[in-house]
Amino acid sequence: MNKLLLITLSLLPSILSVAQESSAKFGKVSKQEVEMTTYKLEPQAEALYIYEKEDVSYLSDFSILIEVYKRIKIFSKDITNLADIELSYLSDPDAGESIKGIAANTYNIVDGKVVKTPMPKKNIYTEKANEYVNLIKFSLPEVREGSVIEYKYKIRAKSFSRISEFNIQHSFPVLHSLIDIRLPGFIGFTLNSRGLKPFIIDQSYSDSPFRSGNIAYPMKLISCHNDNIPSITNEPMVWCLSDFIMGFDLEVNSFVLPEANIYKYYSLDWDKLNSTIAESDLGRYQKAKNPLSMGVKEIREKDITDTEKMREILDLVRKNISFNNKVRLIPDSPSTVLHNGIGDMADINNILSLALRDCGIRNDLILLNLRSEGRLPFFPSLDKINTFIVCAYDSKGNAYYMDASDKYSDLNVLSPELCVDKARIYDPNGTGNWVNLSNLADNFDRTIITATLNEDGKLQGHLNRVMTNQNAYITKRTYNAADSEDAFKERLESNWGITADSLSLSGLSTSKVNEYLSFTAETEYAGDYIYIKPTLIPIIEGNPFTTQDRKLPVEFSNTDNTIIQFNLALPEGFIVEDMPSSCIYSACGGDITLSFLNTSKNGQLMTKTSLTLKRLIFSTSEYPEINQLFGKLAELTSSRIVLKKEE
Repeated sequence: MNKLLLITLSLLPSILSVAQESSAKFGKVSKQEVEMTTYKLEPQAEALYIYEKEDVSYLSDFSILIEVYKRIKIFSKDITNLADIELSYLSDPDAGESIKGIAANTYNIVDGKVVKTPMPKKNIYTEKANEYVNLIKFSLPEVREGSVIEYKYKIRAKSFSRISEFNIQHSFPVLHSLIDIRLPGFIGFTLNSRGLKPFIIDQSYSDSPFRSGNIAYPMKLISCHNDNIPSITNEPMVWCLSDFIMGFDLEVNSFVLPEANIYKYYSLDWDKLNSTIAESDLGRYQKAKNPLSMGVKEIREKDITDTEKMREILDLVRKNISFNNKVRLIPDSPSTVLHNGIGDMADINNILSLALRDCGIRNDLILLNLRSEGRLPFFPSLDKINTFIVCAYDSKGNAYYMDASDKYSDLNVLSPELCVDKARIYDPNGTGNWVNLSNLADNFDRTIITATLNEDGKLQGHLNRVMTNQNAYITKRTYNAADSEDAFKERLESNWGITADSLSLSGLSTSKVNEYLSFTAETEYAGDYIYIKPTLIPIIEGNPFTTQDRKLPVEFSNTDNTIIQFNLALPEGFIVEDMPSSCIYSACGGDITLSFLNTSKNGQLMTKTSLTLKRLIFSTSEYPEINQLFGKLAELTSSRIVLKKEE
């Protein structure tokens, strides 16, 4: 949501009574709040933020004061840890950060009366998190099911980064969220709201100006007052919950005081961010000498295609540098990394870029965040970018995305963590452009099963499966993560409900993996009838969409086209009594399709099931269609082909 939306959120009558008895002042907890047993808008909620209040002021000494007050109702004994508070601040004196004015109370009903238990000062202590950050921790006393807790504190800071992000939504509902920010007119800023639901945020001017000496400046007021904010909790197939939390970002982009001859501009657009990166060690080491020049020289002189050279360089980098499983944006010296033989994602991909360039292959760095870390921010910020991969171009300008830190990846085949819908080309001399990495290659999974029924009523046959690109990637990772080939085989047997008599895999070093196995499988017998699954093995592992309602978008791992063809020679003396009808289902404008076809002729039965997914992200409004289609798939999977013995 890029525009600020104004909407009035309704207060239900059942909530109004609590609001009327309530005050946002510390120490003014009402008996009605302590007696609450549920929050009627979300009866299952284990807690309720009755008040969450932040007041931000800019002081005459040019520092920032943030006053925080929270009041929370505890409905369940399982979340009394909400009374264990941890606050952080920068320990460097130059940062000018401090946290003071901590006070807290717990309220309980005892013998029909409200009993207040103040938190003793001895419950507050400070510890060092690392060389840059200190932690202040405190725990409120006498907290149990039914308690109301409240606490307040004040933060002093010099940096505007302390007021860059405001969240109004949590894993528990919020009855009243009150944010007020007062900034003098000489501070310019931009706001960006976010989240799945609209909310109120107003801008105006305060009647009280900001005074510095004899000069008065208009005071800008940002007010974000909202009631009855629903909880947000994770759901299956969501990569990063924070992408969808209601709130807003504030970017201070200028500080202009002509009277003092101060003109400071902080705003970072992508031009400026690229310039900042160019001046960092990343920019410096992008100009470094390729440390793998001897190996690249041999590749450059080969009479092979551009993509073959790319793959050989990718392998060259991987063979010389191991990945330490760390994700960073700024690399170390390429020569040092090669000497050590180990590096993080930035180290390895920077050397990949240098090696490609040395081979005469043009390439760009692609800035991104891991999907589990959230999308790139609305306001460009160096500290909110995780890392980068490399995009190389052949002589025709075709793009190939690579990550040399991942030994299972290939050209345009990346970890699902990197298949983001929003990445940015780094251009040291310009703005760069957005790129979408969510559908770089055609991913298919084709399985052909050929089987017969033996005298014991068991199915015997063989299965031939071919997987490409992302599907091959997932299989390679799963295979290598298994303790042994037997463990991998046992996993297949468990997931598919068969017994694998033999298993072989090929192409494990490529983006096309072949899986071949011979198997036996049980059938269901009942007198003269035999019951067989229409696909024999499941087309997906379970149905992730079993709930009727959903609050968050659906984010798949990768696009896909999966087909299972099941060929069965009917046993002598048996006919097909019944089987699922052929059908085709389509959802979300054709971006998800399911089809099932069957034929039975001359003693041969064939079924062909196909599930196609053309994009990764689907909105909540599309969920009913997704739920319905996957429900049909579940029905198909649980149905049976019925064979009957002829009389």
